[in-house]
Amino acid sequence: MKLKTTSLLIAGTLFGAAMLPAQANNEAMADLLKVLRDKGTISAEDYNMLKNAAAADQEKTEAAQAEVKKQVAEATADMPKITTDGKIKVESRDGAWSFQPIGRVMWDAIDSDADDLADDAQGTELRRARLGFSGSIYDWGYKFEADFAGGDASIKDAYVSYGNKFSNGVRYGVKMGQSHVPFGLNTKISSKYMSFMDRPLFADTDWSPARQSGVVADLAADDYRWTFSAGLTNGGLSGGETTDNGSTFAARASFVPYMASKNQLIQIGAGYLTRGGGDGFDDDQRVVSHIDNTKPLELVVAPSADDGSDAFTIDAMAIFGSFHAMAEYLDYTNDTTAGDIDTTGYAIEAGYFLTGESLKWKKVIPLVSHQSLNMAHGRLLHVSKTWKLTKSQVTLLQAMKQISSHWV
Repeated sequence: MKLKTTSLLIAGTLFGAAMLPAQANNEAMADLLKVLRDKGTISAEDYNMLKNAAAADQEKTEAAQAEVKKQVAEATADMPKITTDGKIKVESRDGAWSFQPIGRVMWDAIDSDADDLADDAQGTELRRARLGFSGSIYDWGYKFEADFAGGDASIKDAYVSYGNKFSNGVRYGVKMGQSHVPFGLNTKISSKYMSFMDRPLFADTDWSPARQSGVVADLAADDYRWTFSAGLTNGGLSGGETTDNGSTFAARASFVPYMASKNQLIQIGAGYLTRGGGDGFDDDQRVVSHIDNTKPLELVVAPSADDGSDAFTIDAMAIFGSFHAMAEYLDYTNDTTAGDIDTTGYAIEAGYFLTGESLKWKKVIPLVSHQSLNMAHGRLLHVSKTWKLTKSQVTLLQAMKQISSHWV
């Protein structure tokens, strides 16, 4: 009877342990066998036999698991790695190449009562509907993105790039195709990370152009405390080509004089731009919204009167925890046959993250981007002077000020 009871206990112990995961299985079996031995249910000889059998079984299990892992690793060695953490990205396991689909959809709604303007701004708009892709092949990169908002496709980014490091650690890169003009800070910040629905009045215009086709070269310190970019471009792509007569040379530099961390820093930047003549200049700006039909700020220079232009911009950015502030000043001079036309403007922005985050300082060119989180902002925007050239006569459009607040 004792032998039968012992056999049943051993069988029950083995069956119960088998129901557990491998690691817990062996640990539970060892504990149970000790209890049975200490109570005299099984002999010391039976205990040692079962203990050795369990150890051997564990070694076989671990060896089998290692073999399966090896076979899986060999079978998937040449398969790409796919990540979906916040974005979809396909890349080789050795990092030799990558491919990432990109895009954005932005929808605006506005209802304003403009007492001093002819029309109120009311309505909705599909502001951006972009689709594209980007990636890399060894030290080479590529990006293509088009915007389908408004019904017609327009090319935004379309370039091939190359980047590497010098022996002293300085980073360098070059972009060939259509990409950002290295000039104004507010223009270079992606629309995905803007704090407001619209940029300052002078940003992303002929006064501070966004993208053009040509070549842009970049230099940066290994820790990105300083950067320098220069580009030679020839207008934006339209129908797959550019038709500008004059070229544009632009250069931008930035420096970080203080940085305790990525959330505690001050950055200073400046840019210079010169544009060849013969293409004319035509820029007008809405005051309230992109869907507003009233454009009180306008500057028109006929191609026959256009002798080119020169401009410079200076900017600063500070991040201290959840608080950040940005400021940019622009001075743009049109050279015309009737004389120079000078346009100046500036924008000041300050924000505080109510949810405790900090503005994200990106270690790429451009060096700044914004977190898209719930926050409150206030911005003072001022355009000091705008001149208009019509039929060789220069007329002055009175200075205007705008104070706007926007809750995201």
